[in-house]
This record gives sequence, structure tokens and C-alpha cells, in this order.
Amino acid sequence: MSATPEEMLAEENQRLRQENEALRNQRNTLESEKEALRLQRDSLESEKEALRLQLQELEVIRRNLEHTVAVYKRCLFGSRSEKIDPKELEARIAKAAAEARDQLAQEKRPGDPPPEAEEEQPEEKANPSADQANPPADQPGDPQKEKKRQARPHGRGGFPAHLPRRRIEHPVDPAQAVCGCCPDHPPLIQVGEDTCEKLVKLPVQYEVQVHVYPQMACQRCHEGVTSAPRQDNSLRADVSVIADVVVKKYVEHQPLYRQQQAFDRLEIPISRQTLCDWTGWCSDQVEPIVQAMADYICAQPLIQSDETPVRMQLANGQMETARLFAYGLPWAEVVFDFRTDKSQKGPKEFLQRTRAGFLQTDGGSSYVPVFKALELLHVACMAHIRRGLFEARSDAPLAVDLLLAAIQKLYRIESQAKAMGLCLEARLQLRQQEAKPIFNDVGDLIATLRKDVLPKSPLGRALSYAQHQWPAMARYLEVPQAELDNNSTEHGLRGVVLGRRNWLHVGQEAGGEKAAHLFSLMITCKRLGVEPYAYLHDILRRLPTHPNKHIWQLTPRGWKETFAPKSPPPSPSD
Repeated sequence: MSATPEEMLAEENQRLRQENEALRNQRNTLESEKEALRLQRDSLESEKEALRLQLQELEVIRRNLEHTVAVYKRCLFGSRSEKIDPKELEARIAKAAAEARDQLAQEKRPGDPPPEAEEEQPEEKANPSADQANPPADQPGDPQKEKKRQARPHGRGGFPAHLPRRRIEHPVDPAQAVCGCCPDHPPLIQVGEDTCEKLVKLPVQYEVQVHVYPQMACQRCHEGVTSAPRQDNSLRADVSVIADVVVKKYVEHQPLYRQQQAFDRLEIPISRQTLCDWTGWCSDQVEPIVQAMADYICAQPLIQSDETPVRMQLANGQMETARLFAYGLPWAEVVFDFRTDKSQKGPKEFLQRTRAGFLQTDGGSSYVPVFKALELLHVACMAHIRRGLFEARSDAPLAVDLLLAAIQKLYRIESQAKAMGLCLEARLQLRQQEAKPIFNDVGDLIATLRKDVLPKSPLGRALSYAQHQWPAMARYLEVPQAELDNNSTEHGLRGVVLGRRNWLHVGQEAGGEKAAHLFSLMITCKRLGVEPYAYLHDILRRLPTHPNKHIWQLTPRGWKETFAPKSPPPSPSD
């Protein structure tokens, strides 16, 4: 029996509903797959962004590592000097400017004026014919009026007059002291002489001095025995030997074991412990002098400071890193303070008695709490700012060259002030008139460049350090006693660094304190132009009887003004 139309229509509707439901399920499935793909795409985009950021970080790390390797290679194999010839610097800047003009000329439209027309042209002279008639005296190309070049010194000057001279004559052989031209061969007579001086080193000679103290007594009662006053310090060496040992170690950087070997070659048996005892005794004797120098430094309006690491041997034989802090005046007295760590405790304890208002240091973390605790104003160091820029010059050569050229101008102004011997007031006026505009331009350029470089790149870190230190650096314009940099103190630490390569470490905390005393005297002598051996030999003899209220006379500056010989001793031949 065939189906009715209603049944067929119902079946068709049922079939269509089933197909519609299947299509709806398929669409939902496709929507689910589409959402999954979208989520997967978002996940891949997030992973891509993370990988891109990671790649940027790795690129920054790679550049920093390449920069570090380049700095280390320069320290190991290249010149560590940061000096740049001003002419070379100006030539590089001019070359970069010329390249920029050429590029700008290529980018301009044909109808635009050339870039040279935009530059400020120098004014022409009113009467060029008069200038041609009267050319300047130093015009190049005129051999008659060029300045003569100074001859370079050849280093063969005469020996100092205070050295003793011994005349050694070399007689002529009698067989050659007759005339070979005359028939009777008459004897030759002296008509002149030819002399030449040679520096001779006499062998080192030690002697043993036997000090005899007669004992006097009455021959009748045998009472009241008297003797000459003894100046025995229980040491088996005279202060001349002790001063020589100290100078060799702390000025000539000869460790004690090498000095012991030198005594062994002379067949003088002296143990290394004995040499240590001698240097320790000398340090104890001069401690009041070093204290007087520290009081003098703390009484000045500005103090410079820096520190360097030294190795310290503990009681169990292990090594630990300690610190030698240097506190001094620009190119004058310097005092070293030994500390077992780099914490703020050392600078606080040393500077708590100071009456200074300014402390010139680098941006080290040890000094940051000291400024607030002691109400000191920080004066920064331009050498540290310049060093970071110099080492990062490969990131932006032209920008760094502009900064270095401007910093060179600041140093030339300081050199001019020193060459002219200006007083503090005149130096301050010169800085305000000539250095301050250049200084402000450098600060603006640093702030501008920092916006366009990566913060973690070598140049970014250098610019960040410079901008952070710039307010403290600006104080040198207001303080005439301040220097443009802290190189004076770093130069004082150089004596420690050179010696550290030889003697390697100090013996525990007491040994570091004793070494600090002797470094203070020896390096101060060098900075003040005092001969260290003559100074140390003389004060060690004066100390037992010298009044403590006049202890300043035994400091290197006081000794130079009071006891130092005014002129070298005359030569025996005079």
C-alpha cells in the first residue's frame, strides 16, 4: 500500500530535520575546531613574542659579553690608556659630519639648496688685499718664518753634582810617548786631555757596630756606678738597615723573601720572620705620625677617597679579601685605612671626625650611606664617567666622540688653570666662565642620547651611570678645592697595586694595619717629592726624643719644611 502524501511529507520533513541537525552538529564541530585553532594561533603568537623577547635579551647578553671580552683583551694585550689625540677626535667628527652632509644632499630634491648653504659661513675680511700684503708671521709654507722644532732630548745629560767623583788617569805607553816624525824622537808633552764620565755602582757593604758603654765607679767606695745612656731598642739592626728594608718593600716593591735572598748572597743569615719583626717595629714607631697626617687631612674642606682589594691570610691559612681605603688631598698627603670588608663601617669610622664638607669619590656603594650619615656632599669623578663611555664607543662612535671631545675641553681648562698657577678664587671664576657652559652641554647630550639606546647595552649603562652621577659631578664647578676627577687617589693606590703583585697578601688584620701605616708614609713622600729613605732614616732616630706636641714636624710635609737638607751635599772633588 503506497504512502499518502502527508506521510511522504512527514518523512521528508523528518529527513530534512535530521540533515539539518547533522549540519548543525558539523557546524558546531567546525566552530570548535576554529576556536581551538584560534587558541592555538594565540598560543603560538604568545610563544613567538616570548621567543622574540628572549632573542632580544640574548642579543643584549651577546653584545655585553663581546664588550666585556673586548675590554679584557684591551687590558691584557692593548694599551689601557684612555687618551685620544684631540686632532684625531676632531678629524673623526669632521668626517662623520661630511658623510652626513653627503647623505643629506642625496636625499634633497633637485631644487633645494646644497647643505653647505645652510651652514654658518665665516665672515669675509674687510680688506683682503691688506692681509695679502701683510701675511701673518706664522703662515705655513714660509720656511723663513716657521717656528723651529725643538730638538728631542737624547737622555745623555750630565750626572748630578752631589755624586762623589774620583779621577782615574790612564797614562800613555812610554814607547808611544815619543815623536815618530822627528829624527831624534823627542818625548811628547801634554797639550790637553779628554775626559768622560761613567756611573759606577759600588758593592753593598754592611758592617757590625759594637756599641761600648763604659761603667764608671768610685775607686774608693765602689758606689754610684754610672754609664752612658743606652738607646737600645732590642733590635739587632740599626735604623739604617730597617729603613732600607721598609723602602725596598713599600717603595721598590721587593717582598721580604727576596730581600732575605739578597742577604743570603752576602752571607748574612737573616730570617724572614726577623725582617717581618723589623717592619712591624717600624710601623709601630711611625703610627703617631700617620695619625697626625690623618688629622690634617680631616681638617681640610675636601677629601678624596678610593679603595682597593688586598688578600689577607687568616689564622687557619685560608685567604680572604680585605680592603685598603685611601683618604687624601689632591696630589698631597694620603693615609690608608685597612678594613677586613668593603662595608660602610670603615669610611664612617674614619670620617666621623672630619670637618670637611665635601667628599670626592666614585659611585661606589661603600660611600652612599656615609654622605647622609655625616652630612657630606658628594663630588663625583669624571674619569669614571669617561671610562664607561670610552669602553662603549663601538655602540655609537659619533655620539661618544662628541662626548669625549667635550670632556677633553673640560680637562684642557683645568690644565690651563694649573699651568697659570691660579688661586682658588681665580680657578672658581675660570670654571664658571668657561667650563660651566661646556659642562651643561655635555649633560644635555647625555640625557638626549640615553633616550635612544638600550638600557642594558654597554653604552646604555655608561650613560645611565653618567646621568646618575651628573648632579654630584656638577659640584666641582662650585668647589675650587675639588679636582675634575679622582685620579689623584687612584694614583696613590697604584703603589699598593704594584706591590700586591709581589708580596701577594698581608698577614691577618694586624699585618694589614701595619702595612697601611708604612704605605701612608712612603706614598706621601713620593707625592710631596721627599726622598723616602733619607726621611725614614732621619725620623726613626728623632722619634725617641722628639716631643709629641711637635709630632707634625716628623710628617713628610713637616720634615721637608723643617729638617730636610736644603741643597745636596757638595762633591768631594769640590
